[in-house]
Amino acid sequence: MPRGSFDRSARRARTRTALLAAAARVYARRGFSGATLDEVAGEAGFTKGAVYDHFGSKENLLLALWEEYLMLQVSEQMQLFDRSAATWERPLAGSARWMERLEQDPDPFRLFVELWVYAQREERLRERLAVALGALAKTLERFADQTTADAGLAPPPGANQRFAAVMVALGIGLPMLRLLDPEAVPAAMLGSVASILIRAAESDPSSMDLLAGA
Repeated sequence: MPRGSFDRSARRARTRTALLAAAARVYARRGFSGATLDEVAGEAGFTKGAVYDHFGSKENLLLALWEEYLMLQVSEQMQLFDRSAATWERPLAGSARWMERLEQDPDPFRLFVELWVYAQREERLRERLAVALGALAKTLERFADQTTADAGLAPPPGANQRFAAVMVALGIGLPMLRLLDPEAVPAAMLGSVASILIRAAESDPSSMDLLAGA
């Protein structure tokens, strides 16, 4: 590759990273509705045209920011999944980390909620958001495949996929409730519920038939 092409590509990647970091700060301060591309560009030290060139719109910028955050979460979940642990213990570390990130910095999750609401009126954004969350669900489905195999279970088609969808729903719903009332939703509840579901499937395999047919 010619040196000039490489340099332009590297500069473009650095610009994109700087814009995402600036957007995270601006959206955290102003929320999605209050933030402007002018403010994001100024925060990053670029022109508004640079933001349009990389992302095209404020909505795309927020979606890209959430996708970056979600990919980090997926990577962490993969690292924390311990197949040598007892099956019911396996969700605990990943669930704890998910809730720990919420405690450390709730702004990315709050922005996700704003993005979700906005995407209900924008089909293209809704589809892209579904794809992003689908990557997390697919990771959890692979965990479920490995766990049921280790437990000697043969789940019906679709059961592990539905289990993954339930876990994504819990991973979104419980943090929403916890941000409103931390005492009502302990941080450990997410992992505990996942463990209960695993134990239920192992003690009564027919429960997976119910899940598959839900």
